[in-house]
Amino acid sequence: MDAPGPSRPRIQPMQGLAILVLIGIGALGAWWVVQGLLASPLQPVGPVLHDFGVVLIEGKDQTVEHTFHLRNTTDRPLKIIKTVPSCGCTWAGPGEPNLAPGATMELPVTLTVKESHKIDSNIKVVLEDETPLVLWLSAEGRIQEGLRHAPNFIRIKPTHPDATGRLFLEWWEEEPPPPPVITAAESLQITFEGWKLQSRGSKRLGTPDRYMGPLEIHATTTPPVNGVILASMPDGRTTRLPVNPPGSLGEMRTGEPMHLPDATNIEFNPEQVGEDEPEDQPEQVPGDR
Repeated sequence: MDAPGPSRPRIQPMQGLAILVLIGIGALGAWWVVQGLLASPLQPVGPVLHDFGVVLIEGKDQTVEHTFHLRNTTDRPLKIIKTVPSCGCTWAGPGEPNLAPGATMELPVTLTVKESHKIDSNIKVVLEDETPLVLWLSAEGRIQEGLRHAPNFIRIKPTHPDATGRLFLEWWEEEPPPPPVITAAESLQITFEGWKLQSRGSKRLGTPDRYMGPLEIHATTTPPVNGVILASMPDGRTTRLPVNPPGSLGEMRTGEPMHLPDATNIEFNPEQVGEDEPEDQPEQVPGDR
Protein backbone atom coordinates (compact mmCIF):
# COMPACT_ATOMS: atom_id res chain seq x y z
CA MET A 1 0.00 0.00 0.00
CA ASP A 2 1.44 3.34 -1.11
CA ALA A 3 2.11 5.88 1.55
CA PRO A 4 0.02 9.07 1.17
CA GLY A 5 1.91 11.99 -0.41
CA PRO A 6 2.31 15.33 1.24
CA SER A 7 -0.94 17.32 1.31
CA ARG A 8 -1.14 20.68 -0.54
CA PRO A 9 -1.79 23.70 1.62
CA ARG A 10 -5.28 25.05 1.22
CA ILE A 11 -5.86 28.71 0.43
CA GLN A 12 -8.00 30.26 3.10
CA PRO A 13 -10.93 32.51 2.05
CA MET A 14 -9.25 35.63 3.44
CA GLN A 15 -6.07 34.80 1.55
CA GLY A 16 -8.05 34.48 -1.70
CA LEU A 17 -9.72 37.83 -1.08
CA ALA A 18 -6.35 39.46 -0.43
CA ILE A 19 -4.99 38.07 -3.70
CA LEU A 20 -7.99 39.43 -5.62
CA VAL A 21 -7.52 42.84 -4.02
CA LEU A 22 -3.83 42.88 -4.96
CA ILE A 23 -4.68 41.92 -8.55
CA GLY A 24 -7.29 44.68 -8.71
CA ILE A 25 -4.85 47.27 -7.34
CA GLY A 26 -2.24 46.18 -9.88
CA ALA A 27 -4.73 46.42 -12.76
CA LEU A 28 -5.89 49.86 -11.61
CA GLY A 29 -2.31 51.07 -11.37
CA ALA A 30 -1.56 49.79 -14.86
CA TRP A 31 -4.68 51.54 -16.16
CA TRP A 32 -3.57 54.85 -14.64
CA VAL A 33 -0.12 54.47 -16.18
CA VAL A 34 -1.64 53.84 -19.61
CA GLN A 35 -3.96 56.81 -19.21
CA GLY A 36 -1.03 59.01 -18.26
CA LEU A 37 0.86 57.95 -21.36
CA LEU A 38 -2.18 58.51 -23.62
CA ALA A 39 -3.43 61.75 -22.02
CA SER A 40 -3.14 64.94 -23.99
CA PRO A 41 -0.65 67.52 -22.68
CA LEU A 42 -3.42 70.09 -23.27
CA GLN A 43 -6.00 69.82 -20.48
CA PRO A 44 -9.15 71.77 -19.57
CA VAL A 45 -9.25 73.86 -16.43
CA GLY A 46 -12.42 72.18 -15.17
CA PRO A 47 -14.59 69.38 -16.56
CA VAL A 48 -13.95 67.99 -20.02
CA LEU A 49 -17.76 67.88 -20.52
CA HIS A 50 -20.09 70.89 -20.51
CA ASP A 51 -23.79 70.11 -20.15
CA PHE A 52 -26.13 72.93 -21.21
CA GLY A 53 -29.11 71.15 -19.64
CA VAL A 54 -32.56 71.88 -21.11
CA VAL A 55 -32.37 74.33 -24.03
CA LEU A 56 -35.68 75.95 -25.06
CA ILE A 57 -36.02 76.29 -28.84
CA GLU A 58 -37.95 79.46 -29.68
CA GLY A 59 -37.71 79.40 -33.50
CA LYS A 60 -36.31 76.92 -35.98
CA ASP A 61 -33.28 76.34 -33.79
CA GLN A 62 -31.44 77.63 -30.73
CA THR A 63 -27.69 78.15 -30.37
CA VAL A 64 -25.98 78.11 -26.98
CA GLU A 65 -22.40 79.14 -26.20
CA HIS A 66 -19.65 78.07 -23.83
CA THR A 67 -15.95 78.83 -23.38
CA PHE A 68 -13.46 76.15 -22.36
CA HIS A 69 -10.23 77.20 -20.65
CA LEU A 70 -7.34 74.98 -21.72
CA ARG A 71 -3.88 74.77 -20.15
CA ASN A 72 -0.53 73.54 -21.43
CA THR A 73 0.50 71.11 -18.69
CA THR A 74 4.04 70.58 -20.04
CA ASP A 75 7.32 72.48 -19.94
CA ARG A 76 7.41 72.79 -23.73
CA PRO A 77 5.37 74.85 -26.22
CA LEU A 78 2.32 73.25 -27.83
CA LYS A 79 1.29 73.93 -31.41
CA ILE A 80 -2.44 73.72 -32.09
CA ILE A 81 -3.14 72.71 -35.68
CA LYS A 82 -6.95 72.82 -35.76
CA THR A 83 -10.21 72.08 -33.96
CA VAL A 84 -12.55 69.45 -35.43
CA PRO A 85 -16.25 69.38 -34.34
CA SER A 86 -17.99 66.01 -34.56
CA CYS A 87 -21.09 67.36 -36.35
CA GLY A 88 -22.47 70.37 -38.18
CA CYS A 89 -24.42 71.41 -35.09
CA THR A 90 -21.17 72.23 -33.28
CA TRP A 91 -18.66 75.03 -33.86
CA ALA A 92 -15.35 75.78 -32.18
CA GLY A 93 -12.84 78.58 -32.51
CA PRO A 94 -9.38 77.80 -33.90
CA GLY A 95 -7.59 78.37 -30.59
CA GLU A 96 -4.14 79.88 -30.22
CA PRO A 97 -1.64 78.44 -32.73
CA ASN A 98 1.18 78.36 -30.14
CA LEU A 99 0.67 77.90 -26.42
CA ALA A 100 3.61 78.51 -24.09
CA PRO A 101 4.47 76.09 -21.26
CA GLY A 102 2.00 76.46 -18.39
CA ALA A 103 -0.08 79.01 -20.33
CA THR A 104 -3.88 78.99 -20.54
CA MET A 105 -6.07 79.85 -23.50
CA GLU A 106 -9.80 80.27 -24.17
CA LEU A 107 -11.67 78.13 -26.68
CA PRO A 108 -15.20 79.38 -27.51
CA VAL A 109 -17.68 76.75 -28.71
CA THR A 110 -21.35 76.70 -29.75
CA LEU A 111 -24.01 74.00 -30.00
CA THR A 112 -27.15 74.38 -32.13
CA VAL A 113 -30.29 72.47 -31.11
CA LYS A 114 -33.17 72.04 -33.56
CA GLU A 115 -35.64 69.59 -32.01
CA SER A 116 -36.83 68.05 -28.78
CA HIS A 117 -34.05 65.54 -28.40
CA LYS A 118 -30.91 64.97 -26.36
CA ILE A 119 -27.76 65.75 -28.30
CA ASP A 120 -24.12 64.93 -27.53
CA SER A 121 -21.19 66.16 -29.59
CA ASN A 122 -17.46 66.57 -29.21
CA ILE A 123 -14.62 68.77 -30.37
CA LYS A 124 -11.17 67.39 -31.06
CA VAL A 125 -8.28 69.81 -30.53
CA VAL A 126 -5.52 68.53 -32.79
CA LEU A 127 -1.92 69.18 -31.69
CA GLU A 128 1.32 68.77 -33.58
CA ASP A 129 3.11 65.52 -32.58
CA GLU A 130 0.96 65.20 -29.44
CA THR A 131 -2.13 63.34 -28.30
CA PRO A 132 -5.25 65.39 -29.20
CA LEU A 133 -7.68 66.65 -26.59
CA VAL A 134 -11.38 65.74 -26.91
CA LEU A 135 -13.97 68.06 -25.33
CA TRP A 136 -17.63 67.13 -24.96
CA LEU A 137 -20.90 69.08 -25.18
CA SER A 138 -24.37 67.90 -24.19
CA ALA A 139 -27.83 69.47 -24.29
CA GLU A 140 -31.48 68.48 -24.19
CA GLY A 141 -33.50 70.43 -26.74
CA ARG A 142 -37.09 71.27 -26.03
CA ILE A 143 -39.37 73.11 -28.45
CA GLN A 144 -40.88 75.97 -26.48
CA GLU A 145 -44.07 76.12 -28.55
CA GLY A 146 -44.73 72.39 -28.37
CA LEU A 147 -48.33 72.86 -29.52
CA ARG A 148 -48.74 73.22 -33.30
CA HIS A 149 -51.39 72.86 -35.97
CA ALA A 150 -51.93 71.67 -39.52
CA PRO A 151 -52.71 72.74 -42.17
CA ASN A 152 -51.28 76.26 -42.26
CA PHE A 153 -54.80 77.72 -42.53
CA ILE A 154 -58.43 76.65 -42.96
CA ARG A 155 -60.53 77.68 -45.97
CA ILE A 156 -64.29 77.59 -45.42
CA LYS A 157 -66.84 78.81 -47.96
CA PRO A 158 -70.63 79.05 -47.72
CA THR A 159 -70.90 76.30 -50.33
CA HIS A 160 -68.32 74.18 -48.48
CA PRO A 161 -68.91 74.82 -44.76
CA ASP A 162 -66.88 71.87 -43.43
CA ALA A 163 -63.14 71.50 -42.89
CA THR A 164 -60.72 69.48 -40.82
CA GLY A 165 -57.52 70.28 -38.97
CA ARG A 166 -55.04 68.67 -36.59
CA LEU A 167 -53.25 69.68 -33.43
CA PHE A 168 -49.83 68.31 -32.53
CA LEU A 169 -48.53 68.26 -28.96
CA GLU A 170 -45.21 67.40 -27.33
CA TRP A 171 -45.94 66.15 -23.81
CA TRP A 172 -43.40 65.55 -21.02
CA GLU A 173 -45.66 64.48 -18.17
CA GLU A 174 -46.45 60.92 -17.09
CA GLU A 175 -50.23 61.38 -17.25
CA PRO A 176 -51.97 61.80 -20.64
CA PRO A 177 -52.56 65.43 -21.67
CA PRO A 178 -55.90 67.14 -21.01
CA PRO A 179 -57.94 68.44 -23.96
CA PRO A 180 -57.13 71.97 -25.15
CA VAL A 181 -59.38 74.95 -24.64
CA ILE A 182 -60.58 76.03 -28.09
CA THR A 183 -61.90 79.51 -28.89
CA ALA A 184 -63.33 80.56 -32.27
CA ALA A 185 -65.96 82.78 -33.90
CA GLU A 186 -69.58 82.05 -33.01
CA SER A 187 -70.25 80.96 -36.58
CA LEU A 188 -67.78 78.08 -36.25
CA GLN A 189 -68.58 74.83 -34.49
CA ILE A 190 -65.35 73.06 -33.42
CA THR A 191 -65.20 69.43 -32.33
CA PHE A 192 -61.98 68.14 -30.79
CA GLU A 193 -61.83 64.35 -31.09
CA GLY A 194 -59.26 63.73 -28.36
CA TRP A 195 -55.51 63.18 -28.20
CA LYS A 196 -54.10 60.14 -29.95
CA LEU A 197 -50.58 58.96 -29.01
CA GLN A 198 -48.33 58.99 -32.07
CA SER A 199 -44.99 58.02 -30.50
CA ARG A 200 -43.76 57.25 -27.00
CA GLY A 201 -40.88 59.37 -25.72
CA SER A 202 -37.60 58.17 -24.23
CA LYS A 203 -35.91 59.58 -21.15
CA ARG A 204 -32.58 58.22 -22.34
CA LEU A 205 -32.89 60.04 -25.67
CA GLY A 206 -34.56 63.09 -24.13
CA THR A 207 -37.64 62.88 -26.36
CA PRO A 208 -41.26 63.63 -25.34
CA ASP A 209 -44.47 61.76 -25.99
CA ARG A 210 -46.03 63.08 -29.19
CA TYR A 211 -49.79 63.35 -29.59
CA MET A 212 -52.12 64.28 -32.44
CA GLY A 213 -55.68 65.57 -32.04
CA PRO A 214 -58.14 65.82 -34.98
CA LEU A 215 -60.40 68.85 -35.35
CA GLU A 216 -63.78 68.87 -37.09
CA ILE A 217 -64.81 72.39 -38.15
CA HIS A 218 -68.27 73.36 -39.35
CA ALA A 219 -69.62 76.80 -40.25
CA THR A 220 -73.19 77.10 -38.94
CA THR A 221 -73.66 80.51 -40.60
CA THR A 222 -71.54 82.75 -42.82
CA PRO A 223 -67.91 81.83 -42.06
CA PRO A 224 -65.56 84.57 -40.85
CA VAL A 225 -63.00 86.30 -43.04
CA ASN A 226 -59.50 86.60 -41.54
CA GLY A 227 -60.61 84.69 -38.44
CA VAL A 228 -58.67 82.42 -36.13
CA ILE A 229 -59.16 79.25 -34.10
CA LEU A 230 -57.22 79.54 -30.84
CA ALA A 231 -56.17 76.35 -29.03
CA SER A 232 -54.64 76.63 -25.55
CA MET A 233 -53.18 74.13 -23.08
CA PRO A 234 -53.32 74.60 -19.29
CA ASP A 235 -49.53 75.11 -19.17
CA GLY A 236 -49.90 78.27 -21.31
CA ARG A 237 -48.89 76.91 -24.71
CA THR A 238 -51.09 78.14 -27.56
CA THR A 239 -51.42 77.87 -31.32
CA ARG A 240 -53.48 79.99 -33.71
CA LEU A 241 -55.05 78.32 -36.74
CA PRO A 242 -56.07 81.00 -39.29
CA VAL A 243 -59.47 80.79 -40.95
CA ASN A 244 -59.91 82.37 -44.39
CA PRO A 245 -56.82 84.59 -44.10
CA PRO A 246 -56.21 87.34 -46.71
CA GLY A 247 -55.61 85.81 -50.12
CA SER A 248 -57.02 82.39 -49.27
CA LEU A 249 -60.38 83.08 -50.94
CA GLY A 250 -58.92 84.44 -54.18
CA GLU A 251 -59.07 88.18 -53.58
CA MET A 252 -59.32 90.54 -56.55
CA ARG A 253 -56.70 93.13 -57.36
CA THR A 254 -58.80 95.82 -55.70
CA GLY A 255 -58.33 93.99 -52.42
CA GLU A 256 -62.02 93.13 -52.01
CA PRO A 257 -62.51 89.47 -51.06
CA MET A 258 -64.51 87.20 -53.32
CA HIS A 259 -66.64 86.18 -50.36
CA LEU A 260 -68.12 89.04 -48.36
CA PRO A 261 -69.41 88.40 -44.82
CA ASP A 262 -72.97 89.53 -45.76
CA ALA A 263 -73.09 87.74 -49.10
CA THR A 264 -74.92 84.45 -49.53
CA ASN A 265 -72.96 83.23 -52.54
CA ILE A 266 -69.40 83.44 -53.74
CA GLU A 267 -68.94 86.18 -56.31
CA PHE A 268 -66.22 86.38 -58.88
CA ASN A 269 -65.73 89.59 -60.83
CA PRO A 270 -62.20 89.84 -62.27
CA GLU A 271 -60.96 93.13 -63.65
CA GLN A 272 -61.38 93.55 -67.37
CA VAL A 273 -58.31 94.42 -69.39
CA GLY A 274 -59.04 97.39 -71.68
CA GLU A 275 -58.33 97.31 -75.39
CA ASP A 276 -55.62 99.96 -75.00
CA GLU A 277 -54.13 98.26 -71.97
CA PRO A 278 -52.03 95.20 -72.78
CA GLU A 279 -52.06 92.29 -70.44
CA ASP A 280 -49.22 92.05 -67.95
CA GLN A 281 -46.21 90.33 -69.44
CA PRO A 282 -43.97 88.13 -67.32
CA GLU A 283 -40.79 89.83 -66.22
CA GLN A 284 -37.78 88.62 -68.18
CA VAL A 285 -35.07 87.00 -66.15
CA PRO A 286 -31.66 88.65 -66.73
CA GLY A 287 -29.61 86.52 -69.06
CA ASP A 288 -32.70 84.63 -70.30
CA ARG A 289 -32.57 84.31 -74.05
